[in-house]
Amino acid sequence: MRTLTFLTIGQAPRPDLSEPMEAHLPTTARVRHAGFLDGLTRREIELRYGATEGRATLLTRLADGSSVTLDAEAVGAGMQTRVTRVEDDGADVVVLLCTGEFPGLRTRRARLVEPDVLVTGYVGTVLRGSRVGIVVPLPEQVTEAREKWQAVVQDPAFTTASPYAEDDSALHAAARTHLDAGADALMLDCMGYGARHRQALRAAGLTVPVLTPGAVVGAALGPLLS
Repeated sequence: MRTLTFLTIGQAPRPDLSEPMEAHLPTTARVRHAGFLDGLTRREIELRYGATEGRATLLTRLADGSSVTLDAEAVGAGMQTRVTRVEDDGADVVVLLCTGEFPGLRTRRARLVEPDVLVTGYVGTVLRGSRVGIVVPLPEQVTEAREKWQAVVQDPAFTTASPYAEDDSALHAAARTHLDAGADALMLDCMGYGARHRQALRAAGLTVPVLTPGAVVGAALGPLLS
């Protein structure tokens, strides 16, 4: 029996992120959950990893359901230690529940699944030649996202809408902006976006392909554990 650990940059567990992917796993897989911020209070999180003006950010959710914005560099500096810990705890496959870039992460024997790499490769292949509108959670993430996507998508365009908003009005507006500009596919670039968000856009009348990271990653996990 092989063990897969879902590692969120927030606090575990995150069933809203992991359950759609677990549907693709063989019944023999053992699933565990871990969080980069596990065991920390909001005050401790803000002191150690809180967003810094002018620096790249990440958005995630805590165990109490609230969201928090983090300094991407500070999270990246500590992520290797967390990856190593879950591998030491017996993980055969480690899945990061974040589409942020974490250069240099490594494991000794476990498979490390980084959604950022999988998703950009998928979009660059399957949607080659398409006009892809990209939605990210926060305005301050657009600059970093542009650097990532400009090598994959021709003339990438960006709008913002938090996946943790109380309603879907911002997401509807973000998607409509892309469609009005001629986009023929949408990429929701955060692990926080899932089937619920796709369904909300379908209910609003959108018919173009809407991709979410969890759907792409989930389809790739089964063969790693079979």
